[in-house]
Amino acid sequence: MRLIPQFNVNGQFTIPNPNTDLQTFLSAQQGLSNAIDMILARENISQDPSNVGSLPSRPLIFASNWLSSEVGIETDGTNLTSPESGGKFGGYRVQSFLNGLTPVPLSQGSMYVIKQSNPTYPALVYPMPTSHPCVNRLVLAAGDTTGLWPTPTYALGRYQLDNNGLPMRDKPLSTYLIVNICLDLGKPAVINQESVLRPNAMIILALHWPCEGSVCADNGIGHQH
Repeated sequence: MRLIPQFNVNGQFTIPNPNTDLQTFLSAQQGLSNAIDMILARENISQDPSNVGSLPSRPLIFASNWLSSEVGIETDGTNLTSPESGGKFGGYRVQSFLNGLTPVPLSQGSMYVIKQSNPTYPALVYPMPTSHPCVNRLVLAAGDTTGLWPTPTYALGRYQLDNNGLPMRDKPLSTYLIVNICLDLGKPAVINQESVLRPNAMIILALHWPCEGSVCADNGIGHQH
């Protein structure tokens, strides 16, 4: 993350708050996406295609609990509103809609599903390995809307550590940050007792990171699909 100085606050890796410093958040989110694009471009040029094509499938692994910082806007064609709580343009340390992310049974960790209460499975996530072992492209398909993640959307991983703090290079890498764009073109509605999708456009720019225990304390709920 030394490449993106906007994440460095008093020597610590810190996600910018879009509600207090929108430009720093946008610069960090966009700068990280562009930096990953350039890193992958260099990797793709420098490596042998036959070597890359013969690599075993080893996608990143994902935690179950997530926080996010994000900004977004939506419209039904008539009204312009915010999907964030309180009508704000952004949300900081909000509960990510990725909460409940879990491997799909039978997929051996190659695909994930968001498992919640209602609806039970609102979305699917596919992490696709790239030419760089620490980077996966991400594909999302929402089950109750037309939500998806267009490019550039990436997950960044790091090595798991053993009891001595040394990287276990034979183990899958753990995801520590997701940088994504979210696009949605419909919202569920009930008309004449029939479930339908009505036109509704939404764009979200977000950073998601995993959390555990008390660290998962959030500032509300982020955008939902």
